[in-house]
Amino acid sequence: MASAGAATGIRVQERQRGTAARDLPDVLRVLLNGAVFVLLWNHIWLVDLSDRSILAASEEGSLLTQALFLSTGVAMVAAIHRIGFRHLRPLVTGPLVLCAVWLSGTALLSIEPSLSLRRLALFAIAALLSAGVLIVARSPRQLALTMAGAALVIVLSSYLAVALVPNLAIHSAFDVNSDPSHPGLWRGIFPQKNEAGAAMVILVIVGLYVARVASRVLGWSIVLLAAGFLIASGSKTAILLLPVILVITGLCQILTGGIMRTLLLLGPIVGFSLISIGSVLVPSIQDAVGALLTNATFTGRSEIWQFAIDNILVRPWRGWGLGAFWMTERTMYGGSEELTWVNTVDHAHNAYLDTALIGGLPFLALTVVAFVLAPVRDLQRVAGGTRLDAETMLFLRLWFLGLVSASFETVLYNGNNATCCMFMMAVFGLRLRTRYPIARD
Repeated sequence: MASAGAATGIRVQERQRGTAARDLPDVLRVLLNGAVFVLLWNHIWLVDLSDRSILAASEEGSLLTQALFLSTGVAMVAAIHRIGFRHLRPLVTGPLVLCAVWLSGTALLSIEPSLSLRRLALFAIAALLSAGVLIVARSPRQLALTMAGAALVIVLSSYLAVALVPNLAIHSAFDVNSDPSHPGLWRGIFPQKNEAGAAMVILVIVGLYVARVASRVLGWSIVLLAAGFLIASGSKTAILLLPVILVITGLCQILTGGIMRTLLLLGPIVGFSLISIGSVLVPSIQDAVGALLTNATFTGRSEIWQFAIDNILVRPWRGWGLGAFWMTERTMYGGSEELTWVNTVDHAHNAYLDTALIGGLPFLALTVVAFVLAPVRDLQRVAGGTRLDAETMLFLRLWFLGLVSASFETVLYNGNNATCCMFMMAVFGLRLRTRYPIARD
C-alpha cells in the first residue's frame, strides 16, 4: 500500500522536517486543487452557440479566462511557496527546459507576437497549475477525493444543463458554423461536443483512480456517469480512444518488461500518426485507409493536414509562433478561392503538425524527446519489471490519452485544453516519481 504523499512522490517524512508554521492546512489544499481541476477541465460554461459574437471573442481572447487563470496561478504560487519550491526541482530537466526556451523564442519571433505572448502566458500558468496540484496534494487519497469532487461538479452540471437548459447544452442547427451531424448531440456545460467527449474520457480515468484509492462506490459512479455522457456526446474520437487507452495500459500490468512495455505504448502512438499524417503523405497508406474506413478523410481533416504540411515547409526551422498561424488573414482567407473548412479552422486537428507550425521541425523533435520518450524512460525507472500502482497508472493513462489524441486533435501547448493540462500533469507526475519513489508498507 502506498504511503501518504505517494501521489506526488514527495515523502511524508521529508515534509515533516519543515516547521508546522510552513504547512498548508488540508482545507486549503483541497479547495485550491479542487478549483484548479474544475478550471482546467472546463472554465467556459453554457455558451450560446447561436450567438455570432462568440466568433470575435475566440479571436480576441476572453478576459474572464485570463482573470481566472491569473488569480488561480497566483494562489498556486503562494501555496507552493509555503510548501517549498524545492519539490519542483525534479521537473527542471534538459528536454523540458529546451522546450520552454524554444517556445519562448518562437513567441518573440512570431508573425503575431502579442497573440503568441498571450498564449504563452496562459500555457505557462496552465503548466504551473498542472504541476502544482501534485505538490499541494498531501496524499493519494486526498488527491483522489479532490479530483472526485471536481469530477462530480463537471459531470452533474452537464447532466443538469441538458435537463434544464437544453438550448445551451445540446447542439442544434442554429449553432454558428454548425456541422450537419451535430444537432441533437450533447455538449453539456462545454462549448462543443468534442470538448465534452474529451473531458468525459478524463473523468472515466479519474473515476477508475478514485475507485482504486479512495472509494469504489464513488469512483464507479463517476465512471458510469461520464461514460453515459460520452456516448450521448457522439464524440467519435473520444469514444474510439477510450477502450484503446484502457486495454493498452491494462496490458502494461501484464507485460512488465521494459522493451515490451515500450513497444506496447509507442506502437499505437506511431500507428495513429501513420494513419493520420501518413494518409496525406504516403499514397499507399491513403489507399489502405480508404479500403478500411468509410470516411478516409477523417471528417475533412485530411484537407487541413495537407494545408498544414504545406505551410510547415514554408517556415520549417522557426515556425509561425504559438497560436499565430491559424489566426492570420493569410490562413483565414487564403488557401483556396472557395469557402471550405480549411479557411475557418483555428487548429490543425493534429498536435504534431501544430507543434511544427508553432516552432518548426526542431521544436517538434524537442517535443517528442521531452513528452514522448522521456516519460517512457521515467515509467521504466519507476516501475520497471513490476506492476503499476494506482498513481502511476493514473499518470500513464492520462499521458497515453494525450499522445493518441494528438493524431486527431490539437492537445499540446494549449492551456485552454483539458487533455493538454492533464497530459502535462501526467508527464510531471511520472518525472516526480523518479525522484521521490513510492514507499510501501
